[in-house]
Amino acid sequence: MLDHVKSSPARRIGNLVEDILSRRGVDGPVAPDAELARFGMTSIDMVEVMLGVEAEFDVAIPPVEITMDNFRSVAAMVRLVSRLSPAA
Repeated sequence: MLDHVKSSPARRIGNLVEDILSRRGVDGPVAPDAELARFGMTSIDMVEVMLGVEAEFDVAIPPVEITMDNFRSVAAMVRLVSRLSPAA
């Protein structure tokens, strides 16, 4: 079985976020409820996270769901993915 299939949605999204942050010099784990803006993530970074979430979970995020509230934290993105893909 593939590792990403066994990982929880929070860990999979956390890995996406941590990969992007590491390119900005921010290393280490990101708490699920941490405000991502506090780490200096830009709107371009957030688009990259959104595209990564779509690819990782094989979902399409409708334009109406592309809000700061849905991408504020790893936990917020987990809730979004669970609404869009209950099997995640």
